[in-house]
Amino acid sequence: MSFPVIPQNLSISAMRSSGYRDTAHALAELIDNSVQSGLENGISSQVEIICIEEAQEDGARPRIAKIGVIDNAGGMSAEVLRKALQFGNGTRLDKSKQTGIGKFGMGLPNSSISQATRVDVWSWQNGLVLWSYLDVVEIADGHLKEVPEPTPSTVPSEWLNLLLNPMSASGTLVVWSDLDRVSWKQSTTLLRHVEFMVGRVYRRFIKRNEVRVRLAAYSTARGEYSSRWESFVRPNDPLYLMTGTNCPTPYDQVPAFVPYESAHRLSVGFRGGVHEVMIRASMCTPEARAAGGNSEIGKHAKRNQGISVMRADRELELNKSFEIVDVRERWWGVEVEFPPALDDLFGVTNNKQAATGFHRLSLDDDAEVERMSPADYKRMLEAERDPRLPMYYISDEVEKFLDAMRAKIKKMKEGNSGTRKSDTLASKVEAAATQSVNKRRERIGDTGKSDRQEEEPEDVRARAMMVSMLEDGVDESAARTVAVDYVKSQKKFYVHHADLSTPAMFDVASAGGIIKLTFNTRHEVHGKVFAEFQKDTDTNPLAKQILSMMIAWARMEDEAGSDKLRANLEEVRQNWGRMAKDFFEPDEE
Repeated sequence: MSFPVIPQNLSISAMRSSGYRDTAHALAELIDNSVQSGLENGISSQVEIICIEEAQEDGARPRIAKIGVIDNAGGMSAEVLRKALQFGNGTRLDKSKQTGIGKFGMGLPNSSISQATRVDVWSWQNGLVLWSYLDVVEIADGHLKEVPEPTPSTVPSEWLNLLLNPMSASGTLVVWSDLDRVSWKQSTTLLRHVEFMVGRVYRRFIKRNEVRVRLAAYSTARGEYSSRWESFVRPNDPLYLMTGTNCPTPYDQVPAFVPYESAHRLSVGFRGGVHEVMIRASMCTPEARAAGGNSEIGKHAKRNQGISVMRADRELELNKSFEIVDVRERWWGVEVEFPPALDDLFGVTNNKQAATGFHRLSLDDDAEVERMSPADYKRMLEAERDPRLPMYYISDEVEKFLDAMRAKIKKMKEGNSGTRKSDTLASKVEAAATQSVNKRRERIGDTGKSDRQEEEPEDVRARAMMVSMLEDGVDESAARTVAVDYVKSQKKFYVHHADLSTPAMFDVASAGGIIKLTFNTRHEVHGKVFAEFQKDTDTNPLAKQILSMMIAWARMEDEAGSDKLRANLEEVRQNWGRMAKDFFEPDEE
């Protein structure tokens, strides 16, 4: 009986749980190999990620059966191919060769078995195609103890027929099958996630035309293939300074942010060398901020919220450790870039998804924990050559950027929060609802709480309305203009959208004789239903009817006969919002 230190079946099971966030991040490992090979061979890498879906016997929606990643890069010899499938081996393990995005020799096998139990690889140079594979079941059973020696083969026609471009003189095809751990079962859902994430991770390479990534989905039945979806990955810049990106128009061609100050360069001493860490920052333009968080650019920026950690031009992660909780955090961008020589200092993981050593640090706070003065604590770190010391400096520089930008963004406000064109759906429904309430008041009298407020002088009413709008974060100048306009024109309703710290889908209040209906942009229902209220009536007649119904609810609360009944209705509204969360769960994206 043998007693291996790590039993084979246990080790392969543990390696499958290698910490990839999702399938999109696992696919990024394969793109790494293509980009690196293309750079080394002086060519622009053409990468195609292709999903093949198959119908299910039980009649359920088709699911991904295979994922193929093919490139036109340098291809691999038999020895290199065998090393590439070996865990912890590769061609860039030597320190002198660790200047690009590759390093650990774990990418191809680790990423593959994290998603599938079978990976087949075809690689070719000068017309010679070689094939090898890994199979998790065979490894666990002890039948596969070495990487199979690559053998001459041909690239399966199944994949060649789905390529956009003819097969190149050299390249590699990686195919995942027996997919048991993919994050999304439908190809279009997966590829949309890949498009957003890959565009951000490789934004610099894509912008410089050093890599082009095609995404495609096909369904198959009875040996025939039909195209379901196709797209080419565009850059996704979390600093929003690039043009030609995947941002919503017009910000796909015009930067939504501007640089904030000049980049900060920090010289970091580490293991006998001095290396440069670059910190860049950007902040939204007034026009982008005015669009608001519920706009298309606001939603896009929310998905990129965090500090972009860059290594060798490739993003590792969006770090969120710097107390990134406020909804306005989407309106700034910060990028921290370091060279591969600082991998150990930054704590780069072997799947290149995180820099565990980079996070928010406070020298003063940590000194207090150690019951030392900050000066003594610093001297101790210097004497011990503690690697945390440079990370304190880096964290402090990031904090300075964030403090300054947060203050400016807070003052900026949403410039259009209180203004709207007269032809929007909300404006038209407000006018119609005002007429309806006036007719109702002729029949039953002034029974609303807001009706009694109309007895105040116009300037007092306008002031009350303006104060109420300021509490929602509307710019003071815009709030004053809207308040005066609504009071003078005797409008009864004001429809507004704001981020509310409440479980309710909407809030009802009255100020200056005007009933204010505020839709909660934080609630799941908003993006699915209420966002339509900001559009023109003609684009969605049903939205007009729904908004009219919501205004009727607001008037019902206003007409509540007592404060107790009004409080009961508010409680119902809160509970309705909580209940709606269960019925409007986020879509699988």
